[in-house]
Amino acid sequence: MTEVVTAIDVWPARAQYRPGEPIGLRVAIKGTSPGSLLLRTRIVQADGTLTITDSSIVDPGVSDDPAELVFHLPLGAAAGYAAEVVAETDRGALRATTAFDVAPHWSAAPRYGFFSDFTPEETVDESNRRADHLLRLHVNVVQFYDWMASHHTFLPETDEFTDPLGRRLSHEVVRRKVALAHERGMASLAYGALYGAEAEFSREHPDWLLYDGRHEPLALADIFYLQDFGPRSPWREWIVGQYEQAVDVLGFDGIHIDQYGYPKSALSRLSGRWRTFDVGAAFPGFVEEAASRILKRRPEGGSIFNCVNAWPLEAMAPVRSDAATYIEVWEPHTRYRDLYDLVRRARLLRPDKQVILAAYLLPFHPDTHRTAGALTAFRLASAAIGASGGFHLISGEGAALLSEAYYPRHGQLDQAEAAVVRRYADFAVRNTGLLHGPATTDIAWTHVGPTNDVIVLSHPDLDAYGAGAQPGSLWVIGRELGDVTVLQLVNLRGLTTDAWNTAQERGPSPLTSVEVRVRVVGGIAGVWFDTPDDDVGLARPVPFDVTNTAAGRFLVFRIPRIDVWSTVWWKTEQGGQA
Repeated sequence: MTEVVTAIDVWPARAQYRPGEPIGLRVAIKGTSPGSLLLRTRIVQADGTLTITDSSIVDPGVSDDPAELVFHLPLGAAAGYAAEVVAETDRGALRATTAFDVAPHWSAAPRYGFFSDFTPEETVDESNRRADHLLRLHVNVVQFYDWMASHHTFLPETDEFTDPLGRRLSHEVVRRKVALAHERGMASLAYGALYGAEAEFSREHPDWLLYDGRHEPLALADIFYLQDFGPRSPWREWIVGQYEQAVDVLGFDGIHIDQYGYPKSALSRLSGRWRTFDVGAAFPGFVEEAASRILKRRPEGGSIFNCVNAWPLEAMAPVRSDAATYIEVWEPHTRYRDLYDLVRRARLLRPDKQVILAAYLLPFHPDTHRTAGALTAFRLASAAIGASGGFHLISGEGAALLSEAYYPRHGQLDQAEAAVVRRYADFAVRNTGLLHGPATTDIAWTHVGPTNDVIVLSHPDLDAYGAGAQPGSLWVIGRELGDVTVLQLVNLRGLTTDAWNTAQERGPSPLTSVEVRVRVVGGIAGVWFDTPDDDVGLARPVPFDVTNTAAGRFLVFRIPRIDVWSTVWWKTEQGGQA
């Protein structure tokens, strides 16, 4: 061998795979001169029921393009997987890991990202780089934010134009990014407010507007005037027609249907006399109609509606045509416990819809000085959302995170920060079956702790633990998924605040070798541990004992380490006691 390899990287060729589809893994090899290279690949399902190993000889010195490895999984094996690639070199082995999942549709695990930059100066290479970064994060559905000529007329007269907020945009770049997303297996959703229109359009249609109690037109920031979107309003047909044009002309797969969180009630004069308009009550019918009409054009697509601060979440329960429950988080939902409550409440109300929280992280705002506490804020917020069973809209435009509701003011990440975000993305994908399965009861409330006395944790430094995201405690979320019991552990110990949208200057106090004792009645097939807080990138088996004592039968094992977020699970043996 003549190779001199300094590093390898691996990622899936597509953001998500469909059942029966070949799995492609791309392997980039740095520092290589011509010569063959042995790659050993291992694909592992989280519960250990499927392991695939393979050896490949590649010739990476021929071009800079990554090598591509192809695998075939058993038909119907829809779940999350970890993939490990080891390059055998004369100087030793180099290792890299990634993850991928298999699902019938992106809505089964909607990893939502964003594009918001469409300047005419963006090059093809830059667009590819940004799309590839989202691919490495396994983003499988992308919101195109403020891509349109105006909120009321989406398509411009020319490809290059200036939007209402003064940004120069190019629809050539929009079309390019839609195509790049599709090439990588990502759905593309076009942002479209359901009742916002600029002043000139609104002056031409005063009877379409919504008004306040003084009979003054309602507007957002004196720019976007609010329209009556009820079933008899001409605006409703107008804006749904704009949605359809976005899908037909630019190739979008659906619409991100936005609202502004207000007003809760308004006045309309559409009928020729003033009447009260119940805004929240009108949302479900609009979303059902708009989303179903888009599905007729894009049967494999889907649309998402913004339940701002979970309003009107209860009213949305009967809606069937949207793809997921999406909540933009604002005060008073300021604590980690609030993120948990939003996800759990949404899953209980709409158990067949996954939940996405748009929880913007102000510590990454481009106008503020970044501190180490910003990255800890990301880790804790994403842990709180993921451990609760939800998805976090946060990543986009390459290595960037959302910092506020106006997406172009996103915060860029440095290389070290981007590596951590990627580790968290890999972790969520390989464990998606444990995190995002059927909506089930959180057994931590009834099973965990000395009072419940089913699952008990112990460590000399562990003063408080259990359900409910208590400040200063080890927060435990538990689920029973058939014969598998899962504990999510989010470390809130040592924090100065449990507010999720603040820089955590003082991170959690780590724990090692935490003992877990579980009352059991039968045998245990195995115990596993995983975390996004190290570079292992795989679930690991944990040594365990099952012992009979005077107090009962117990499974006993130790969690190796808890930094911010760790997961442990165990599987019972079929057929009774061992």
